[in-house]
Amino acid sequence: MASPAQSVVRLWQVSDTHCYASDDARLEWVKEAIFPNRSLRAVLEHLGQAEGYSGLILSGDLVQEETEPSYRRINALLQDFPLPVYALPGNHDIPALMQTCLDGNVSMPEHVSFGVWHCLLLDTHSPGKPGGYLDEAQLQRLESLLQGIPEGHFACLFMHHHPVVIGSAWMDVMGLQEPQAFWAIVERFPAVKAVFNGHIHQEFAGQYTCADGRNIPVWGTPATCVQLKPVNPVFAFDHTRPAWRDITLFPDGTLETAVHYLTL
Repeated sequence: MASPAQSVVRLWQVSDTHCYASDDARLEWVKEAIFPNRSLRAVLEHLGQAEGYSGLILSGDLVQEETEPSYRRINALLQDFPLPVYALPGNHDIPALMQTCLDGNVSMPEHVSFGVWHCLLLDTHSPGKPGGYLDEAQLQRLESLLQGIPEGHFACLFMHHHPVVIGSAWMDVMGLQEPQAFWAIVERFPAVKAVFNGHIHQEFAGQYTCADGRNIPVWGTPATCVQLKPVNPVFAFDHTRPAWRDITLFPDGTLETAVHYLTL
């Protein structure tokens, strides 16, 4: 649990940094000259100039190569950021290695509170698989955390994999597997006001409709390195502008959010 109560809470979300041990390493799976470490550093320098924010949430795929030097390097890049950084794992990560290498300004909590708002960070990493998964123990823990949210408080859930289809055939098979188990828990708790994910390297705005007709917004956040074409049946490059999401949480349980792109 962290941060004092505030009337309005503002957060950043960045995702899919795909960093390497060297800042001079190029992203290996696109032909364009993209240097993930440099892109992340540019985003951090830009965001670090803003005031009135409470934290930055990094929603998975921190590294391209799951090695200790890669995690040590991204940890170093994040140390000078003026706000706490809360990280969760993606399919390109090794959670145990993250726990070993991330320290100082960077942590991996499952629950961070900001006044009446509670951010729950979920681990959808599935070893050796591009898609996401929440096992029974994780689902039970999610239910327990939601049960612990006080009356009159609100929650946002952050995860790497998308829990609803985004209309991109090749990417949708790599979303959260068996999402019905996740939603069966979430829709029982009206305190949940939104779900934020990464993974898709594109901007997305969707929703899940509960049995009682209530809609829970689902927002996908683009990467800090490279973006892919949305609503496309096959893998296709879009552009190289790094992105981040701005999230504003109001004390009445409403929120506003928008994606922004940086021109390098």
